[in-house]
Amino acid sequence: MLTRIKKKGSSATSKASRVLLALTLAGSLLAACSKEAPATSSNAGANSKGNEVQQTSSFSYWSILDANASSSVTQLGHVEFYKQLETKTGVKINFSHPPVGSEDEQFNLTIASRDLPDIMEYGWLMYPGGPEKAIQDNVIIELNDLIDQHAPNIKKYLDENPEIAKQVKTDNGVLYVVPSIGIGTVNTFSGPLVRKDWLEDLGLPVPETIDEWTTMLRAFKEKKGASAPFTMLINHSQKPNDIIVGAFGVGREFYLDNGQVKFGPMEPGFKDYLTLMRDWYKEGLLDPDIGANDKKTLDAKMSSGKSGAVFGFAGSSIGVYLNANKDKNPEYDLTAAQYPVLNKGDEPKFINRADSYRPQGSAAITTSNPDPVSAIKWLDYYFTEEGHMLKNFGVEGLTYTLDNGFPKYTDLIMKNPDKLSIAQAMGKYLRANYPSPGFVNDDRYLEQYYELPQQKESIKVWGKYENNSIGVKMPLVSATPEESQKLAKIMSDINTYADEMYIRFIMGEESLDNFDKYVAQIKKMNIEEAIQLQQAAVDRFNKR
Repeated sequence: MLTRIKKKGSSATSKASRVLLALTLAGSLLAACSKEAPATSSNAGANSKGNEVQQTSSFSYWSILDANASSSVTQLGHVEFYKQLETKTGVKINFSHPPVGSEDEQFNLTIASRDLPDIMEYGWLMYPGGPEKAIQDNVIIELNDLIDQHAPNIKKYLDENPEIAKQVKTDNGVLYVVPSIGIGTVNTFSGPLVRKDWLEDLGLPVPETIDEWTTMLRAFKEKKGASAPFTMLINHSQKPNDIIVGAFGVGREFYLDNGQVKFGPMEPGFKDYLTLMRDWYKEGLLDPDIGANDKKTLDAKMSSGKSGAVFGFAGSSIGVYLNANKDKNPEYDLTAAQYPVLNKGDEPKFINRADSYRPQGSAAITTSNPDPVSAIKWLDYYFTEEGHMLKNFGVEGLTYTLDNGFPKYTDLIMKNPDKLSIAQAMGKYLRANYPSPGFVNDDRYLEQYYELPQQKESIKVWGKYENNSIGVKMPLVSATPEESQKLAKIMSDINTYADEMYIRFIMGEESLDNFDKYVAQIKKMNIEEAIQLQQAAVDRFNKR
């Protein structure tokens, strides 16, 4: 059996010291060194004829532990899917997971230590310098030859779907991960969410325009007693989820305008957006605590009736809010609203549509892996029909039954005897409801995962105009190592400044008469160079 002893780091080191140590070590050590469903015609997976993995193979595997799984297991090896996977492939996987809240820090520490696991599941586009820098730094390996020679199912899918393959490769054509690929017809899982029962009581339509949103929020405040009619998160990771800014024809970060990269927070439309948000804030329509909200407080406000509108998710948000009020307030109801526009009849463009390639659920093989051939064969099994069914639906008779060929989840998933929610039950037995290597978001899964009618309706509403986002959304570009270093330096300062000014403008601490001075300051901080670097990356992406 292929095993290695792993060194353990000191648990006494403070979080700040560990971050500093990670960055210091990383700097010194690295310097020194057409969508389709899974194919059914080829099952040449890890335990199939012609592509056998050595029965004694054992690999260490680093990944984030999703909340739905952590509610019932302490590591992925305890999930029923992985138990079955070991039996079918003969490969033992030893999982390690970073503590919740310190995932990026622990990733950096792992890279800096050079004590690498054999396989790492991470969003490698976020690696400083990009995937090719991770290869140059001797952290992960190129997969092109391995996939060509030993992963027939991955190769077949990428060959048959060149537009998706383009997202997975670097500008130089390097395959660096076994990807997580979204299939099916649903690509938009989040958007504006409002109190349907309040709208009905007030005789108001589901809002479409900014004026209708203003009318609705005023009614929520004045007639429903909402202290934070519209609530939101404004931390950096939530910027792409801003549901209002797109009505003014700009993005919250970098976006495309007829193929040209622009930075939303410096565009004229952003001033109009800030003017609206400031007016809402002054009138008490916008949550007064927006600068301090986290997801927990946001969910509490929306569940309790302090808020009546929010950016929400079909799975987590709708289910959480409705279940929280099922007994104490049975009249509580929600409906999805379209991403708002300025004028009636306009179609929204800035929609939170998922890319086909899901970087966060994709797996790279590290340079520490003693047997990359067996590892890629094992990962190839995810792309077989058998592997796809096992990952997404589990064991026939246990977690699903076939109903005229349709894999129907059993009560173990849908009505779990241990009172687990559907999401939690899936987390215990499957790996279906969050990104992972192979195929995700099978329509047959989504039809059952979104059990509530409000959930089913929401993805229809939010997805109606989702293809409009293709023209404005930044593609999954890769900056060169040199570009990445420059971008990181420039954008770190700009994002800090822009985020600070965003709050000051909205809360009235800074006059909007100073917007031009604010833009001038961003230009002094070299935003135009950053835009040029992003444009170069987009142009290279388009030529792949």
